[in-house]
Amino acid sequence: MAIYHLSVSNVSRASGSRATATLSYITGKRVHDERRGETYDYGRKERVLRVGTLLPEGAPAEFADPAVLFNAVELHETGRTARPAKKIVVALPREFTPRQRVQALEEYIRENLNADGYAATYAIHEDREGNNPHAHILVANRQIDPATGGWARLKQRMEYVLDERGERVPLIDPETGRQKTDKRGRRQWKRTSVSLNPLDRKAKLKALRESWAKTCNARLDETARIDHRSLEDQGSDLEPTIHEGYAARAIERAGGVSERCEANREIRRSNGLLTAIRTELGRIFDRLGELFAAKIRQLRQRQAERNRPRSRTGATSRATRAASSKPTGPTTRQRSVENSWEPRPT
Repeated sequence: MAIYHLSVSNVSRASGSRATATLSYITGKRVHDERRGETYDYGRKERVLRVGTLLPEGAPAEFADPAVLFNAVELHETGRTARPAKKIVVALPREFTPRQRVQALEEYIRENLNADGYAATYAIHEDREGNNPHAHILVANRQIDPATGGWARLKQRMEYVLDERGERVPLIDPETGRQKTDKRGRRQWKRTSVSLNPLDRKAKLKALRESWAKTCNARLDETARIDHRSLEDQGSDLEPTIHEGYAARAIERAGGVSERCEANREIRRSNGLLTAIRTELGRIFDRLGELFAAKIRQLRQRQAERNRPRSRTGATSRATRAASSKPTGPTTRQRSVENSWEPRPT
């Protein structure tokens, strides 16, 4: 049965990630990082089924080589906290043929990423048993200007720096150790410049999730459709499973028991039991509804018979029976009077 999964994460230099290293992992190929002078050779080549790169309008032809593309974005983003790329991971429905997998992925990338000026490389993966088909989409985190073929300039906005509790961080004077104030005595807070990248907007991320469901459902049978909404948004109280990951499944394949896999098995058992109970209750309520409807029809039929007007034929027959029961000859008193009468003499 097809399942829905789509996750978006940042390739962030602050956390030690590199777009070139991530590219090596998803493609299973050696990638040289020109900015750092390092070569990465990550990933399991046997798991990679297909690799493709799709470019937006006006992109340089050499960007068709993903190593050139992601080295270019790494060299362009110079900040220590830069995020040169984003990684999107999607589950591929098992019902898809190899051709449908490629068609769905490339249609999705063209309509949701290339159309907005983003270049992307995808890689289709599968585990040894063929039970986990999925795809990684590595997106250069800066749009390409179709007029120049260069990286587009992002708009900037100043925002407050927030701590782990979501509160503003005060700007401290190193000499006094106190929070700085301006000329009017107003307290000062740390601020940072944030680029207005469309891929960072919640509305765009929501659209990406919804679009992947639509792309897949256009190729799936009605009985296998997927839903991008969370269980909570669907109004379901079933418990969602957790992400297991390759390491957890490797433990299971080696004969061990992964905590994450075991937790998911327990969640599935609980959800299965709840679903079975609901199904049985649904059948009971359906049967009760049928019996109730039949009883209502029976009562209405009886009421209709009682309220039905009496027919003219029935009234006539009753009148006839009443008339036939009356005596037709003279009564006993009449006969005695007639017998006792005699004419008087004149």
